[in-house]
Amino acid sequence: MWFFIGGLAVWLYLGIVVLHLLRNSAVAPTWVFVGAALVPATIFWIMVHRLRTTDSITAVNLVVAAVIGGTLAVTLAGTFDTLTGLIPQPKVGSEPVLMLALAGFVEEFCKGLMMVVVGWKLVKTARNGLFVGGAVGLGFAVLETMAYIGAKFTGADPILSAAGEAAERGLLAPFGHVLWSALFGAALFGAAAKKGRFRLSWLVLVTYVAVAVLHGAWDGSGLLVMALTGNAIVALAVQVLGWALSIIAGALIWRHIARKEPAPPMVEDAASGGRASAAPAPA
Repeated sequence: MWFFIGGLAVWLYLGIVVLHLLRNSAVAPTWVFVGAALVPATIFWIMVHRLRTTDSITAVNLVVAAVIGGTLAVTLAGTFDTLTGLIPQPKVGSEPVLMLALAGFVEEFCKGLMMVVVGWKLVKTARNGLFVGGAVGLGFAVLETMAYIGAKFTGADPILSAAGEAAERGLLAPFGHVLWSALFGAALFGAAAKKGRFRLSWLVLVTYVAVAVLHGAWDGSGLLVMALTGNAIVALAVQVLGWALSIIAGALIWRHIARKEPAPPMVEDAASGGRASAAPAPA
């Protein structure tokens, strides 16, 4: 908790004192980065402290997955999303329909590909996949949120506009990306557990489609309902419901996998077979 509170204090100080009162726009990139990275970094901190000494992955592996995997996933997704948007298609507001519908499939595919790349030499277990997938999702979320916050840093009151975007996407997007990528990673690594190498399976394909649909519903359900009904209140209600269902469904599935694939036992636990030592016999 102190990690999040400290980061939030730094972000507020930069925004209110340095940017607004002192008018020092040189720190704007730092403010945008801290706003985008605060929640993901807090989640990453928790993930690292959930690792045990007996786990076959380390904090360094997770850093590599977040930084390199997340960066390359955003690079690929940005390319494919743009190419998809070039296809002639109807629009919902200013958003191309096909691009909106395929965003989840494109982005989850790119993140999955990066999980394979950064996890190529790692031990393949569903538990490891949860961590590696979650780390890639965190890195992706930071960079994507930075782009959205930066785009809002315009107009008569750019700080207030960008702060609203940071509050919305900075708080919600990491949970979506982390959950979707963690679940997909668990499926990818779980399918590779027996033979030690990545392979396609029905579980991998079904999980990919499921997380892509959840991702698409998260991004575009409100816009689609708005286009169909013209009712902003209904569209907002559907969007919020979609967010809630995505988080709840993903969290429940994540919890099920985490319990099914518990952490490896500590050395003393393994030595005792997971049982408490017997009480000494009375004299």
